[in-house]
Amino acid sequence: MADPVISLVIGRIVDLLNKNSVFLKDVERQVEKLKVDLVWMRCFLKDAEQRQDEDARIRNWVFLVRAAAYDAEDVIEIFASKVESIKDKGFVTRLAYYPWRNVSLNKIGKEIESLQTRLDDIAASREKFGIKNLGEGTSTHGEELQRIRRSVEDKDIVGFEEKTKSLVAELLKEDKNRRLVSIVGMGGAGKTTLAKKVYNHADVRTRFDCHAWVCVSSSYNHKETLRTIIKQLNPITNELLDMLEKMQEQDLEERLRQDLQDKRYLVVLDDVWKEEAWDCLAGAFPDVNASSRLLLTSRNREVAQHADALSHPCELKTLGQEDSWQLFLKMALGHGANAGCPPDLEEVGREITRRCDGLPLAITVIGGLLVAKKKLKSEWEKVLNNFSTYLSRSQSGVLAILELSYADLSPKLKFCFSYLGLFPEDHVISVRKLIQMWVAEGIIQKRDAKNLEETAAYDVEQLCSRNMVQVAETTVDERIRSCRVHDLLRELAIRKAEDEIFFQIHDTRDDEISAKSRYLAVHSLPLDKNYFGSSTPPLRSLLFFNVRCHRKNISLIFKSFRKLRILDLENVNMYFNLPKGIREVRLLRYLNLRGTYISRLPHSVGCLRYLQTLDIRNSEYRLRVKVSNFIWKLESLRHLYAYWMVCDVPLKIEGLRNLQTLSGIRFEDVMHNNMITLTSLQKLGIVVDDRSEIDKLCMHLSEVGNLKTLHLCCNSDMRWPQSLAGLSRLHHVTELELVGLDLRMLPLDFPPNLSRLSLRSTYLMDDPMPVLEKLGQLSFLKLKATYFGPQHVVISRHGFHQLKFLELSRLLALDEIKVEKGALPQLRCLRIRSCSRLRKLPEELKHISSLDALELVDMPKDFISRLDADLVSSVPNLRTF
Repeated sequence: MADPVISLVIGRIVDLLNKNSVFLKDVERQVEKLKVDLVWMRCFLKDAEQRQDEDARIRNWVFLVRAAAYDAEDVIEIFASKVESIKDKGFVTRLAYYPWRNVSLNKIGKEIESLQTRLDDIAASREKFGIKNLGEGTSTHGEELQRIRRSVEDKDIVGFEEKTKSLVAELLKEDKNRRLVSIVGMGGAGKTTLAKKVYNHADVRTRFDCHAWVCVSSSYNHKETLRTIIKQLNPITNELLDMLEKMQEQDLEERLRQDLQDKRYLVVLDDVWKEEAWDCLAGAFPDVNASSRLLLTSRNREVAQHADALSHPCELKTLGQEDSWQLFLKMALGHGANAGCPPDLEEVGREITRRCDGLPLAITVIGGLLVAKKKLKSEWEKVLNNFSTYLSRSQSGVLAILELSYADLSPKLKFCFSYLGLFPEDHVISVRKLIQMWVAEGIIQKRDAKNLEETAAYDVEQLCSRNMVQVAETTVDERIRSCRVHDLLRELAIRKAEDEIFFQIHDTRDDEISAKSRYLAVHSLPLDKNYFGSSTPPLRSLLFFNVRCHRKNISLIFKSFRKLRILDLENVNMYFNLPKGIREVRLLRYLNLRGTYISRLPHSVGCLRYLQTLDIRNSEYRLRVKVSNFIWKLESLRHLYAYWMVCDVPLKIEGLRNLQTLSGIRFEDVMHNNMITLTSLQKLGIVVDDRSEIDKLCMHLSEVGNLKTLHLCCNSDMRWPQSLAGLSRLHHVTELELVGLDLRMLPLDFPPNLSRLSLRSTYLMDDPMPVLEKLGQLSFLKLKATYFGPQHVVISRHGFHQLKFLELSRLLALDEIKVEKGALPQLRCLRIRSCSRLRKLPEELKHISSLDALELVDMPKDFISRLDADLVSSVPNLRTF
């Protein structure tokens, strides 16, 4: 397998060479030789990659090659960015460009010669390091997965049934005292999976007054743990968040005690590593004879016994031989275990299972690797025969197995997986955000630029199908919305990334920023003016996490970060406007300012010609961001997120042919632009008010052929006087969201091909179902704080014949849902949230054979207790939150 960094960088160098051939023709020979030398060196990297853990000299040789490849890309791309900056200048400036061009070409020529000398020196040292020439025939993994499977769900883990029953019984014991129940076992043994089964068990959910789950983790933060629990026990408001941020530890402990006082509570403390962590938390959980319970998971049995000496931990040693085999068959063959194993594969399959030593994580990862391979004995034997090599590299057999799965990834997927190590432990990662970062990094290469995100989404699915990444949340149509990385796999990602992509996580004040770092993640640090000191690393990605409370200027001298592609400042409360010096970071492709409270963007952002993603959404939905009239200059822009952008003049956006997502733009700005020029636009979010003429807007958008999603958000508190009849002109729109429009009654016409509809705060006074149930292609419907009329809604016979997902949220006057026989024949999921007056669920639900999931969120306890037993038993998945 060729080195992932070299493979990607060479591809990007070739692309840069092709794009700038006119400007580089005088140094084309040097650039071409540079590319050839890097390709040549790549031939030796498979052998080096397999041996670098054993030999520090080889590891150093590989390090030098990677560094040279990065520097080569930087030299060419910085020159290309300067060329781009000249394109739109005036005639006089373009005349002045010619002498500048000669100087710049001379300079880049010298830089390439310097790089060439470095490569020659590296090549000369190869023989000394003993790296064999493997030749051009070195094979790489080019097969794609034949099918994408879902990540393993809890129900797929075998061998936990009896333990689940035992733990549920333990939690439900008639013991008035507060008791602690614990699960212990090695990493990857399934402690969290088992805890989730117990926590979500129907009997457990109905027994306790309140529930909370917190992951304590090895990097324990007492304040943050207390805040996390309190947030789950209270409605989330800005006042609560601000109060929690200001509270000291003692105040937080007292608040938690008050929230739990006189209640029967269940709190899960997942992944507790140290006895000190329990000692800090124990006093915050009152014991008031209410039969409350704590469920603790830990890798350390002594931690569980220290927390409760009378408790007998449920110990997950490993799966038994037969359970391991059944799990292996499910994962490796992609079907139920009862189907059996092909006879010629059984012997080698059982040996692979034996070497996994009963660890569920190891079995699922190896199974994910094998499912992508041909069902041939020779292919399975290759995996088996490589075990000893990988086991010898690490004292941890688990990491060795995980490393085997890593080694089988393509260079691109290796890079993608390593990149995940930047995110904090147990962090739930937005897949959309991750995809945009990968695209910005140039990890995703495809000729058809419109499909970059689709390609990246497929890469996420590949990682999940191999169980290298876990699915955290999916959409109704089963797309992956968010993911996370198991801590063992994250450890592997970090170990690989530190060597391969010059990666650094900065999580203590005493850490020094390495001058060689190219990917830097800042975790939970109070920042100060001397944060980077005198170090100016050649950073490509700079990400901040958990620094929400920071209120001082971050000392980012942008001239020092000219190689930066990604700058993620999400939730860093800067409370100041972005410095004009941002123009110096000309290679920047991803700029995330979400939740930073920045109120104005400087005009110099218009210099960022490579910028693909710009996120300026503030924490406050109605907080405006003032934007100078520069958006039209960002010709590479693909995604622009805002809640409400304002500009002194009509905001120009015409001609942005790469723009796919545009949100937070005002009605009047849309009307001043020829939207047909936005040939890639798929998602559009418009801020409207009571003066906006929706009919004219729809006419204006009717020819935007790729527009699929339209959000209309009203920032006016006045009654909505305008007609929405023009929506029927939007033949291309399949998803519509209306927010804050005081409609009182629904329009009779909607986009004719509408499949997804969300209505929020629309203040309807008539039952909306008679209109909505006639939308023939509607598959997704979400109503939130939408209906304030009579106390019931009626879904008539054969109504909603295509609907698969229905959510009714915060319909505070609703006391009854009537569903006639034959309605909702395709419904898969019904979610009811915060409908406090609803008395019961409709009886007809038990006759909807397609209904797979019933989710009840923040519903009254007496409503849960009155659930019809026959109805509950007829739905495969009942979830209460």
